[in-house]
Amino acid sequence: MDQIKIGKFIAQQRKEQNLTQRELGEKLGVSYKAVSKWETGKCLPDASLYNPLCGELNITLTELFSGERIETERIPEKADEVLSDVMENTVANGVLSVVATVFTSIAVVLFFIPTLKGLDQTLSIITISAGLFLLLLGQSLRLSSWKRMNGKTVKNTGMGFSSALTLLFIGLKLTGYIGWSWIWVFSPLWIGISAVIVLLLSVWAVGRIRKKW
Repeated sequence: MDQIKIGKFIAQQRKEQNLTQRELGEKLGVSYKAVSKWETGKCLPDASLYNPLCGELNITLTELFSGERIETERIPEKADEVLSDVMENTVANGVLSVVATVFTSIAVVLFFIPTLKGLDQTLSIITISAGLFLLLLGQSLRLSSWKRMNGKTVKNTGMGFSSALTLLFIGLKLTGYIGWSWIWVFSPLWIGISAVIVLLLSVWAVGRIRKKW
């Protein structure tokens, strides 16, 4: 679904009903800021508000998700398109959830390996760091899935796991707690960049395959 198109459609229909953002928000039990976010395409309304919103704007659910008025004879066709889009998003979210679960499970195992195997300090730090990286990656995928399902926008306010871990390694290196070469001290950065590149290539490859289908 095109959130920008849907947002513009909501704004257009609201104005046709001679409603301000505040008035529409009051009718739906939300703030005018929430309505503003819908209309700018930052997020979609909560699922519980779909029917009330359509009622206030005098539109159908199919028109809401299509982001446009639909002629009566084209409603079945558009309804199929919307349903297909929703199903594709559901499958994508399912894949993200499975991958996130796998990464999280591997991370938990890595946390216990240093103790079970009696690894030295250097290997323990590497193993635990890998576990932390996979744990964060798994949670990021879960967040991505949640955002896709709920049409939410979440701002990244932190400096990032890779940067934080690199600063930790630099501190340990400068204080003499680890004797690694600098290439390993900065490993979280280049490993993180490599992971992002692999992820982007995977998304691109999946997109190409879906187009061929």
